[in-house]
Amino acid sequence: MLDQGAKKGRSPNENEWLRRIARVAIGCSRALAVSAAMFALVSSFASPARAGDAAEASKIFNQRCTACHTYGKGVKVGPDLKGVTERRTRPWLLKFIRSSQTVIESGDPTAKQLFQDFKSQRMPDWSDLSEEQVTSVLDWFAKAGPDEKPIDARNAETATASEIERGRSLFYGGAPLTSGGLACVSCHGVHEGGGDPDELKGGTLGPNLTTAYTRYQDRALTLFFKHPCFRRQPDSTAAAYLTPKESFALKAYLREIAMAQLPSTPSAKRNEP
Repeated sequence: MLDQGAKKGRSPNENEWLRRIARVAIGCSRALAVSAAMFALVSSFASPARAGDAAEASKIFNQRCTACHTYGKGVKVGPDLKGVTERRTRPWLLKFIRSSQTVIESGDPTAKQLFQDFKSQRMPDWSDLSEEQVTSVLDWFAKAGPDEKPIDARNAETATASEIERGRSLFYGGAPLTSGGLACVSCHGVHEGGGDPDELKGGTLGPNLTTAYTRYQDRALTLFFKHPCFRRQPDSTAAAYLTPKESFALKAYLREIAMAQLPSTPSAKRNEP
């Protein structure tokens, strides 16, 4: 194209100037592409911990660590890992977990003492785990690890007034479920106010849930809420039917309803902070 321009009367200087502009433009485009790729790569490593990290950390711990270690239950084959992030530095733990023998053979006094204290038991080198995976396990340990309970494992008696109201909103569809599923009221009814339990507010396709909490209790409802009542769309294909927060809020609301049916029993405890 530039040669054609020369034939149209452009001077040699003009053609050289156009060639330089073209080279600069191509160089800038390549540089921008590389910069974008590098930014995406760095962002992927610098992103904050995701909710799924705790689940992955738990999985790694159960598959790789529990044969030789406990968390808060004393020495097994190896040391108790509760408090390990306070006893050792992160850089040391990262090196030791990924290759304990390398650290021992380097002459590290702490590693050598541990090797001696635990009868020269060789810890497997978990070099296949990335630094990010090991860090997620250590972060999980620092937050209480296996002792950390999911939100929906809380007893509904500890719910605040706002959590109970959130459950009521989820039940009646005022707030949508994260999974996009139907609100409970589409199939179930409850009676609010301590009157006749047969005077339902809601659907009748499913059972009356007014006294569900007193009949099944806290633990059973927690387990029940992990799956849809019956196969339906989109609930049955969702990765999680209810989030832990949704499960707890609904459980708290059903407890509030159930307690109101008991004579001379105060309504659910409301612990607003």
